[in-house]
Amino acid sequence: MNSNKILLKSVLVVSVVCSCLSTTFSGSSAETNTFVPPIIQDGFAMWAKRDPSYAFEVWRKGGILEFDRKISVLSNYFKNLERTTGGYKSYDTIVTKQISQRSETVYVAVNFEHCAIYARFMLYRDEKGWVVQNMDFNSKPESIMPWLAFEGTDYSE
Repeated sequence: MNSNKILLKSVLVVSVVCSCLSTTFSGSSAETNTFVPPIIQDGFAMWAKRDPSYAFEVWRKGGILEFDRKISVLSNYFKNLERTTGGYKSYDTIVTKQISQRSETVYVAVNFEHCAIYARFMLYRDEKGWVVQNMDFNSKPESIMPWLAFEGTDYSE
């Protein structure tokens, strides 16, 4: 009888630990959402009206990318890439993950006529609002969202 109690307690402890780990690795609703800060929205609005260079100019303002060469490289890359991808159509928010009170990561799918390019924006909130700290783009979603490589082909997370 004593061994049954020990076994039951062990099963309960393992269940609680597994439940906690599952919540930690899948992300709780408090950590993830689909809110997109205005600076990202404004950049995509400019892209829709003009060309990618205007979007990158919006995203560079106020942050550490303001004087970084990465912005002009990305701008030129997307101008040339449009021959293959077709024109910009829209963007879909995949998920926003809060890192701290002042920083978060926004994952989006940038929709073109012929394909989607995936993006990760690292953001920081200063006294004036959100600024882009860094950004990365790739046609492979698992390159931008590494957790997808471990989940198989389910791109809904």
